[in-house]
This record gives sequence, C-alpha cells and structure tokens, in this order.
Amino acid sequence: MSRILPILLPVLSAAILCFGIGVMVGEYQLPPYRTVANGAKTIYYSIKALTAPPYYGQFQGVEPGIAPADAAAARFTPVADPAAYPGHILINGGLNEYLDLCPGDGCVGVEIDRTGKVVHAYPYRPDAIHAADMTHGSLYREAVPHDPRLSFRPLGLQRYDNGDLLITFQSVGDMFPFAAGVARIDPDGNPVWARFDYSHHWATLLPDGRALVPDLAVTDGNWQVPIGPRGKIETLQCDTGRPQVDGVHIIGPDGTVERRIDVAAALLDSPYSALLAETTDPCDPLHINYVDVLDDTAPGGALTPGYLVISLRNLSAIAILDPATDRITRVVRGNFVQQHSVHHLRGAKVVLFDNWGGDTEVGRNSRLMEVDLETGAERRIFPQPGTEQDKEELFSDRGSYINLSPDHSRAFVSYSGEGTGFEVDLETGAVILRYDSLHDLSGRVGDGAPEKTNAARASLYGMLYIPG
Repeated sequence: MSRILPILLPVLSAAILCFGIGVMVGEYQLPPYRTVANGAKTIYYSIKALTAPPYYGQFQGVEPGIAPADAAAARFTPVADPAAYPGHILINGGLNEYLDLCPGDGCVGVEIDRTGKVVHAYPYRPDAIHAADMTHGSLYREAVPHDPRLSFRPLGLQRYDNGDLLITFQSVGDMFPFAAGVARIDPDGNPVWARFDYSHHWATLLPDGRALVPDLAVTDGNWQVPIGPRGKIETLQCDTGRPQVDGVHIIGPDGTVERRIDVAAALLDSPYSALLAETTDPCDPLHINYVDVLDDTAPGGALTPGYLVISLRNLSAIAILDPATDRITRVVRGNFVQQHSVHHLRGAKVVLFDNWGGDTEVGRNSRLMEVDLETGAERRIFPQPGTEQDKEELFSDRGSYINLSPDHSRAFVSYSGEGTGFEVDLETGAVILRYDSLHDLSGRVGDGAPEKTNAARASLYGMLYIPG
C-alpha cells in the first residue's frame, strides 16, 4: 500500500481537479464548454436521426371515415352564397400536401375560387429554394439534416401583385434555432431569391413590395433585465446558453435587408422593460409572431398611423413601436394568453388569435377576439356560444393565423393545430365557409399506415384573401 499511495494520490488529485474544472466549465459555460457541448449535440442528433420515424410533412393524423381518394372533395365547405363574396382564397400548403395538384413534393400554396375550384397551384421545390440561399449557409445552426425536406417547412405566405409568393420557413424537428428563413418564388414554384437567415413566423407584405419579417439573433449567456431605480438586475437564466433575441427585418422586393429593428433593445430601453422578467422562456423572451401597421384610422399619440403593432407571444403582450425612432410607445396585456397574429382592425382596435386564453363560455377553446388598445375592452368574436363550433374542440396550442378581408368586415381564422380554417363575420361571428386541410398520402406511406385507408389531416397555417 505504501508503494501505491505515491502513485494513487496524484492520480486521484488530478481526477478531482479535472472533475472540478468540468463542473466550473459546465456551470459557468467557460471555454471549451461550447465546443464540447456542440460535439455532444452532434452525436446525440446523429443517433436520433437514425432511429427517427419517416417524416412526411406537417400532418396531424388521419380523418376517420374519409378515404384518401375523397380528401380533395371533402376539403371545402361553403356555407354562405359564394356569389356574395368576391375574390379568391390562397391556402397554405407544404411537403406532400395537395399531391393531387403537385405530384412531386406537393404544393406550397393553392389558390381557389369561392366554389372551391382550383385557380392556381404553386409547386413546392425545396431543393431549388435551398440552393438559392443568399446567405450560403453562413449562419450558425445545430442538428441540420442534409435533405432540405427534413430541415425546413413553409409556414407563412403572402402574395405579390405579380403572382409571386413570399414564404417564411421554420425548422423541422430538433434543429436550432427554430427560425429558418424567407424566400420569394414565382408562380411555377421557382425561387426568385431565398435567404436562410433567422427569419420566422408570418411576414407582412407592404403596398410598396417591401416586407416586415420577424427575425432573431442568436447570442451567448443570459439576459439581464434592469428592475427599478437602484440598479437591480433580474437575470433570465437560459439553460442552453444561446438566447434568441427578436427583431424585425425590413426586406426589399429583391431580398435585400434594408434595415433591422431591434425590438428586444427597444423594449429594454422602455418603461415596460420589467415585463421581460415574466417571460415564459428565458431563452426566447419575446417570440415575435406577427407585425402589422396601424392604418390611417388610428387615433394618434401612442397609436399614431404608421406605428408597428407587434405580437409578443412569450409575454402575452402587444407592443406598439414607432419605426422612425425604434421607440416602444405602448404595451398592452389582457385576458389573452400566448396570442398570435395581431391585426389592426380600425381606430384603437385590433383582432387577434387567442391561443390559451378564453373563458368557460365556450369550452376554453382558442378564440378570435377584439381588443381596444386604449381602453382594454375585449370582445369574443368566434366561436360563439350555442353554435356548431361551440361543440368542437378547437384549441391550437401553438401557431394559427388570421387574415382580414379588404374591407375589414370578415376574417379567415386558421386553427393550425386542428388543420381547420373558417371565414367569419367580424360583427356577428357567423361562419361563412369552412376549410379542412385533408390530403391523400396513400402513395407515400408504408404498408399498414393509417393513411393508407384514411385521408391525412395537415396543419393549416393560413388562408388569405386574394382579389379575383
């Protein structure tokens, strides 16, 4: 033993020292923490990819009682007289959706008339879009599959006057960050340009062809939120060490970024900065999901026409920002929770998709509601008590999008989690039409899959008004 101790003690000391250094590196994320962490993640994601089930697209499950061959006929349910409502409808698609119209990888968008007849289908060409990337893959990402079909998914659509589409993408599966990019494609699905930056959620297309696109920056460490006048700091502890900081890109028709509005910095520099301490996710404190613009009916002051209306999901809040000064002029919270798609309606009023809020009046379903940004008054628009939708389970935990008619009297409400959309009258909440995102996957899935005998239901991320 006396001979072993001189050898054993230095070894044990070195082991204890290495363990202590490892704890310090992990706890305080000191170098080489990031290199080690990235390597471990690469191994983890590689093993997980080998055991993952096949990915067919953004599908929720199957629709019992509807055969795959009957999916196309079962999608569209007009309720009101189609002749009473002009224009067409643009419906979001994705990988393996609408294969009856786009046999390759499906359609990224489909335009229909008010009878349900297809006017135009936009093929989804993920390989071509990925190859057109203006950033050349220069931004940091984790767990990126080689096949673009498995790495990014289309989310939001907007249509240019010439028929081109603006598409925003988010990542698939374990990729980090969730933000993927934005692209413009022509009516044949070919990319005009694409940028796989950190764009995400739904873009807003302005009349001059520029777009407001939510984006984020990936930083290091934790957020520091000043609280009160004595220099108190609230630390938002981000376990990944890579917090996502939200802003808004203003992107020109040719795909160039004209400038970035740093919404996170504006909120930190505002009287509302302490709200950041109440975020539901310290690694993603704001989670912008839509940006709108106050129109000429806005009352002025903190709600001046031209100011931006920004939906902050992880704060359950609406921020108003002056784009000339990047100054937050107002933040509004209410009985809505984890909301999406805040649109200016008229005056001081907005409409939004309230994901987690609601009340016992209609089964705690997600709802379309109106909020007055001056008085805080709220009004449920849809679903209305006693209606058919009152009895349905319409709860979208994440996502969902609304789109206002040109005269702001109606809205399309897309429940993404349910794969179902409605057009509703904003005054009465009455349903004008219904759309179910049903598809035939029988030729793509393996034997024994439920999609062989039932229509597949896809997530529905948007329906938009298109002039006919």
